[in-house]
Parts: sequence; structure tokens; C-alpha cells
Amino acid sequence: MIEILTFASNNSLIAGVIVVVVIGFCNWAWRAYRDYSDSKKIYSFLALSMETTGYKFRSTETIAANTRLPEDRVAKLCGVHAKIRRNEKEKQSWQLHE
Repeated sequence: MIEILTFASNNSLIAGVIVVVVIGFCNWAWRAYRDYSDSKKIYSFLALSMETTGYKFRSTETIAANTRLPEDRVAKLCGVHAKIRRNEKEKQSWQLHE
């Protein structure tokens, strides 16, 4: 292990590549965490909304207002979530699909 660290510290190209890889991984991990956290907010809102109001579908605008997320982010996350489905008749409304 010490040989690798010595080699990396003596070779600026290798050190640069290692830094880029580490920064890229941290960036990916942060995005994944943020997507997970925001998706969880959206899912929780849809579940609570269905229980309390009885509405099966909720619009992107309503979800965005209640979760304090931008509408385009809500639409993106709802589109890729496994348990959230888009309404076939109204393209900007979503429901839980279990």
C-alpha cells in the first residue's frame, strides 16, 4: 500500500487521475443520495395525500408545492420511480403504483 501512495505522490498524472476519480465518485454519491431523499419526499406525500384526501392522482404542480421541489425535478423523479406511475389521460399527474 505504501508503494502505491509513493508512486502516486511522485507521479502527478496518476495523482490527478486518482483525484478526478474520487471527486467523480463523491459527486455521483451525492446525486444518488439527493435523488433518493427527494423521491422519498414525493412518495410520502403521495401516500399521505391518498390516505387523507382520497385523491388517486396528484398533479406535478401540487406535488412540487407540497414537497418544495421544482416541477421539472418532480416530473423527472416520478418518471423513474418504480412505485409511481403517470396518468395516461393527463400527462402531468401521478399516482402510486404498488
